Amino acid sequence: MEITERVVDAIVEMRVRGRLDGYWATHLDKTLARRVREGHLQFRLDLSEITFISSAGIGILMKYYTQLIAIEGWLIVTNPSNRVRTVLAMAALTPYLMQSEAAATQPPGNPADRRFVDRGAAFDVFDLPGGAGFRCRTIGSAEPLDGARFRADNCVSVRCPDTSFALGLGAFGDGGADCGSRFGEFLAVAGAAAYLPTDGSNVADFLVARGGEAPEVKVLYALACEGSFTRLARFDVVGGKTVSLANLAASCLEISGAEVAGLVIVAESAGLVGAALRRSPVVDGPGSRTSLFAHPDIRRWLTFTAEPAFRCALTLIVGVVAAPTAGGAPPLLRPLGLDSSPAGHLHAAAFSFRPLKKGRLDLGETVATLFHAESVLGILHLLHDDRELASAGQSHFVRGACWIGPIANRH
Repeated sequence: MEITERVVDAIVEMRVRGRLDGYWATHLDKTLARRVREGHLQFRLDLSEITFISSAGIGILMKYYTQLIAIEGWLIVTNPSNRVRTVLAMAALTPYLMQSEAAATQPPGNPADRRFVDRGAAFDVFDLPGGAGFRCRTIGSAEPLDGARFRADNCVSVRCPDTSFALGLGAFGDGGADCGSRFGEFLAVAGAAAYLPTDGSNVADFLVARGGEAPEVKVLYALACEGSFTRLARFDVVGGKTVSLANLAASCLEISGAEVAGLVIVAESAGLVGAALRRSPVVDGPGSRTSLFAHPDIRRWLTFTAEPAFRCALTLIVGVVAAPTAGGAPPLLRPLGLDSSPAGHLHAAAFSFRPLKKGRLDLGETVATLFHAESVLGILHLLHDDRELASAGQSHFVRGACWIGPIANRH
């Protein structure tokens, strides 16, 4: 197969030659995926020189047709060969894949309330009706983490309705005794919760509520915020670069108009930097002399990203950020970058990539789609790696959406 590409007026034109069968369909899949990750949403596929197309090839065309329509883009087939035309007719797909561009194009969504460029990213900001901000509370204490001195009876049950978000150390199960060997990093937002068990499986688990129910997490300690977001900010990098987590947090704080804010991000990752527990910090017997954060025990207890991980993944990030000058910020916040950067406590779940619809997004719908349609690749506590040698730096992003709400009441 041979694919030639060009971009004309933001439309990707591809001319495909050869067989579009089970073997070569993967090649077309990768080519389309690369262009979608670059931010392109409109495609013309010239298939006049396709000599054979199988159901595998049709599957790739429909995969991107469906994804692009969902995010206000389109994909159409032009100049189909006789073989392509026959197979599309047999599959009853001609009205979809061979419609006109005018029919494929959907009307634009609601315009942004404000647009600006800040710290290497362009932002479209939408005010959210009825948004009132958040009240944040601290559950438990992180102090027993150093030394792995938690006990099963430190466990607290926390329900996570769609009006809240939370993050910390937790697990799914019947109680402290049942969860004792599995406690790890968790996050919860919009009626969904996910955590990374520390029982050796290293496979993230999740719960998504339906019908007004709320997932329940057994928690050792957590930051939990109840309320509503006030603004949605869509961002895309300027000049082909990436935006760092610290700069993104700083821009979100300015958008919130507060020194402390709750933040949920769904964004395409250019690489995440963070850590995750390898073992549960709950002890069964006498107190431990282990120091999780000192050499050599740190190697047994924590996994760090030696280099940015989950590149090109779609990430769901939940947490609290605060300006360097903020007073009375919640505990557990650490600098996200250099000394003048905001502080924060943020957990990220990485998913297989899918493009996001442009414009205004619904948080609940977006989160539910992630958990139902994509695979959870991993969960990290995001950190700034400031080692003098071999530093991985901090997390970076390409484009995405940030739901932001000021935090006024903290206890």
